[in-house]
Amino acid sequence: MNVVSMTGFGRARGRLSERLAVAVVVRSVNHRYLDTQVRTNLRDEVPEIESVVRAVVEKSFERGRVTVQVAVEHGQGSGPQVSLDAAQIARVVEQLAAIPLPEGVAAKVTIGEVLAVPGLVTVTMPETLLDPSETERLRAVTAEAVAAALAMRRTEGEQIARQVAAELGEVRSFVDWFEPQIAEHRRALMERATERITALLGSVVDQARIAQEGAVLADRADVAEEIVRLRAHLDSFDARVRGGGAVGRTLDFLCQEIHRELNTLGSKCRELGVADRLVDAKSAAERVREQVQNLE
Repeated sequence: MNVVSMTGFGRARGRLSERLAVAVVVRSVNHRYLDTQVRTNLRDEVPEIESVVRAVVEKSFERGRVTVQVAVEHGQGSGPQVSLDAAQIARVVEQLAAIPLPEGVAAKVTIGEVLAVPGLVTVTMPETLLDPSETERLRAVTAEAVAAALAMRRTEGEQIARQVAAELGEVRSFVDWFEPQIAEHRRALMERATERITALLGSVVDQARIAQEGAVLADRADVAEEIVRLRAHLDSFDARVRGGGAVGRTLDFLCQEIHRELNTLGSKCRELGVADRLVDAKSAAERVREQVQNLE
């Protein structure tokens, strides 16, 4: 199972029956939770259509803002029915003709102006209530659009996984480079601390005590634990990506932990050569977090 992006698009089209056809478009973007919005081209709300579409979507997606546009199309002869009240139209025309006008004034009344009078034209919308077979077809067309969106999400998820692996490789390279230097780094810290204490106090304090205090300071600045935790977080991150599925939140948390360990390491170790490479590792970790936030 691969990791999946939250960005996707899919569409499908099909007939529900002789009287109805439908086009379904599914779009998804990243979101903290699953937020499904169903829209139709119908003037009235049709809850049975929304419930069918929502059920298909929520069975297939775990996170993301998913917008589904459902366009219902009526077949020939099943569209809106228009009826005219001919008798009433004739009466309106007669009444308009009977209106006295000043001499020399000619009145021209168009059919459009007559039909604009309320009650002369009635538009009856066709029945959109779905029967069981139409409902099943709507479910199938929606599932086809959802499958196309999922395929796109998987493709993008694979691309993100490859990019994340490359960026984490930079963090791991830093750890591999720095870990063999921990003992030498600790020894250098102890020597510098001892030299500073000696410079400040001279011979007033026992040299053994100075060396002891220097060792304590060096121990506090030791980064061996941070390196161990960094490796554990990196290994856990790799395992989660290999496992696939909806791991976006977990990976985001691991990114925070990796960044925290790098920050702690940076505050303890300020050697010039280390600091330069640490900045690169932190930048790579930040890029990983930006990418992970688009994973389901």
